[in-house]
Amino acid sequence: MAVFKDKNLMEELFGELWTKMINETEFGPRIKKDGVSILYIVNDPDVVMFVDGDGPLFGIEAEKKHPMVTMKMSGDTVHNFWLKKLNIPKALALRDIKAKGPVVKVLQLLPMLKPGQALYPGYCEKYNLPMD
Repeated sequence: MAVFKDKNLMEELFGELWTKMINETEFGPRIKKDGVSILYIVNDPDVVMFVDGDGPLFGIEAEKKHPMVTMKMSGDTVHNFWLKKLNIPKALALRDIKAKGPVVKVLQLLPMLKPGQALYPGYCEKYNLPMD
């Protein structure tokens, strides 16, 4: 059974998390400076999410954007990443994450996501998501 029960839950949680990351951590200024934009195409639930230095967008607004990198994965893969239970290079090699664009640029930003990974368990509690 999928971790996220529906797309509304996922959009609400990640809307809050990405907004906090961009506005309150070093991640925001860094992606603005580097001009990084990422389109996440998630299945189970089906969510399209665009993230850049201006914040997250979802659905049709996200689909209209032209990202630097596109990443496709399941909702469970997203969840495991934020819980620090996923090795990104291994997930890319095994095609659990399918990426298009200069993925090296995104991999360089991974250390900047640590504040989000520290915040994520709090969101799991807030939204009653499993952490085991």
